[in-house]
Amino acid sequence: MSTRLSAGITLAFAILISSPAFLAQGLTERELLDRFVRENPRARALQARVEEVRAEMKARVLPPNPVLSYNRESAGGTQEDYLLVEQALPINGRAGLLRQAGQSAIRAQQAQAVFGLNQFRSQLRERFYELLLAQHRKEALQQGLRQLEEVLDILRKGEKEGEHSAFDRMRVERELADLRMELTSMDTMIAQAQAHISGFITAGEDYTALVADGQFEPGKPLPDLPALVAKALENRADRKAQEEQLQQFQLERRAAGRLRIPEPMVNAGIKRVQSAGWADTGHIFGLSISLPLFSRAKPEAAVAQAAYERTESERMALERQIAGEVKAAYAAAKLRRRMVEVYTRDVSPRGAELVQISQIAYREGEQRILELLDAYRVTLNSSLRRLDLLAAAKQAEIELDRAIGEEIFP
Repeated sequence: MSTRLSAGITLAFAILISSPAFLAQGLTERELLDRFVRENPRARALQARVEEVRAEMKARVLPPNPVLSYNRESAGGTQEDYLLVEQALPINGRAGLLRQAGQSAIRAQQAQAVFGLNQFRSQLRERFYELLLAQHRKEALQQGLRQLEEVLDILRKGEKEGEHSAFDRMRVERELADLRMELTSMDTMIAQAQAHISGFITAGEDYTALVADGQFEPGKPLPDLPALVAKALENRADRKAQEEQLQQFQLERRAAGRLRIPEPMVNAGIKRVQSAGWADTGHIFGLSISLPLFSRAKPEAAVAQAAYERTESERMALERQIAGEVKAAYAAAKLRRRMVEVYTRDVSPRGAELVQISQIAYREGEQRILELLDAYRVTLNSSLRRLDLLAAAKQAEIELDRAIGEEIFP
């Protein structure tokens, strides 16, 4: 093999094993999440649901409206007019308990909104790193393509001078065609990831211009598993929501018990009597109390008690689920980080050695172009494989964040 070809191969390989080229300026993970919170209707819908519950709870504790009535009676030449105002007096304390229960219901819905928002953020982070992976894979393939194009250019010149065979040139051309097809596949993956991300931010934006700006290298070391399980049980918003619901149903059960204490109805007004030749006006005052003979609030208390017991069982099940999710995500994150470490240490550095050996063998006529191309293909596949492992480790970190309820691996 000529010196020009050897130098060209060495330069091309140096391009291949170098870090990916700087991507066009785009959105970072944090910027994308901030845009989602500001622009996505689903994020606004979660907050709107909180306001809906707040209005519902406020309506429950409004005092009853007063009743204004007017009556006229006429008999034996005498006419009587009555103007009365009736008002129920909420003195049994039920309204105060319902007001406290309403605050718990609002806090429960706020926690549910936080949980829902965290789920959407996790989904968006996954889409972000899918796009980032496709971009880096495309860059690696483009580097491999440039490498082979330089080799092909040298082989074409050598073929004209009788230094290389047409077979070598044709075989490199075939390898280039395969790489171009893989690049097309990467373009498809990028377009799909961009479209998925566009569903989380402003509609109508040219999503084909979206570029993920980030890196895959593992973040901070993994904390101890027991500490993460404890953090998850403390932080998970869905668990907090159930705690607030338990408080709500407990207060509603107490409020139902207050229905056994009747609330008086006070009425007051004026009475005007007219007869032949005279008229007089007087005052009216009355007090009425309902007797709890038939409705003793047992159904209302039973409903609140059943809701409390159901939520308590769901809370216990959720705690076990949370612990299981954290343990599974932790094991995956730990294993995938280990895979990246082992692959980077044991496999990736051998690519340069493999290509160098193949270069020498091809130059000395001990190998054919097929063996040389195979060395390049193995090296390229190793680069792509490492990217896949890094992306899998990042996805495991996102899943661990989701299980914990807090983004500790941004």
